[in-house]
Amino acid sequence: MDNSADIADDANRRASDGSARRTFLQSAGLAGTAALAGCLGNTLSGGTTLNVLTWEGYGTDTIIDEFESENDATVNISLVSSDPEGFNILKSGGTSDYDLLTVNNTWAARHAEAGTIESLNPDDFPEMDNFLEKFQWPFESFAYEDEMYALPTRWGWDTLTVNTNKVPEEHYSSYEVLWTGGPNGEYEGEMGIMDWPTWNIPKIAQALGYPPFEQNEEQLADIKEKLVSMFNNMGAIYSGTSAIRQAFLQEDIVISPVGNFTMSELRAEGNDWVNVVLPEQGGMGWTEGMCMVKDPANPDLAVEFMNKVISPKGQYSIAWEPAAKSPPVNTASFDQFDADQQEALMFSEDGFDAAQTISEQTTPYEFSENTDAWTDMWEDAKAESDV
Repeated sequence: MDNSADIADDANRRASDGSARRTFLQSAGLAGTAALAGCLGNTLSGGTTLNVLTWEGYGTDTIIDEFESENDATVNISLVSSDPEGFNILKSGGTSDYDLLTVNNTWAARHAEAGTIESLNPDDFPEMDNFLEKFQWPFESFAYEDEMYALPTRWGWDTLTVNTNKVPEEHYSSYEVLWTGGPNGEYEGEMGIMDWPTWNIPKIAQALGYPPFEQNEEQLADIKEKLVSMFNNMGAIYSGTSAIRQAFLQEDIVISPVGNFTMSELRAEGNDWVNVVLPEQGGMGWTEGMCMVKDPANPDLAVEFMNKVISPKGQYSIAWEPAAKSPPVNTASFDQFDADQQEALMFSEDGFDAAQTISEQTTPYEFSENTDAWTDMWEDAKAESDV
């Protein structure tokens, strides 16, 4: 999830978290790279300074204060709002400004191919032995030419969210409800969708029995037909995740093809009627991971920070303390969470007992060569619909 540009509004809204001792640079961006280098220039030569380009959640007081104390170090956290943004920053000279980068899914391989990050030694991270099976090495999403380029840190799934007070279980067993509107069309106008073609189209393709990331012309035509029907059933198309959460709270909508990252705040606030369900066709999965930037100033310190993030305490911090919450990868951290927190994170009364099943029944998101075709098709379908 990757969750990248689609969650920029959340990342930016929470970018001010953290103590005054740290440098938080919100959405650094390509245009600001030169200015950024100037801001960090005085610290780059210091062996005890770590500069991290990352998502919201990795700069919590719990992690940073303890790490700085243990290592007599200073950690500068700069927030990035999308994977393309992070890629452009490093490609335009940012490798000299940062030591660590957080990415999603196959962006690790894209960075590795571009030479912006270093390969990692799995033996440097003994906690990986405690990871959920899907995220243990070798983890294909973070591999390039059989080498490890990112350390899994947290994960989630993009499937279907429902108001379980308004929608019976038999009506959300399949994504088909999106283009049928329900058995009797009862949800027409009561569904909403994020304006995210690259996340929604793979789910639709998978629901139709097609490969999620590569379709032929006939398959794309079928997907477009379903898109038009789907848009006709939508009450609204949303550009920001905060707006779609509010729509659920106000009961403007009761179904949406969004996932755990978008809805975690509502569930954590006690709205147990919000459920991110797993339809019979599965869904998309996302995994965040930390990468070591090419030629870091202090690689040993970078490895120590990564180990702090995947420690049981670090996993609790990045999973639960941010406003947008996501499950940890390290099973040794599970007992750090109480039953209510586990249920909220997993959208399941089974808590972390559901983690293995969810992780196995979701397909890791990949970058697709069809991205431009998807975007064009998405816009055409909106124009042809009544939405």
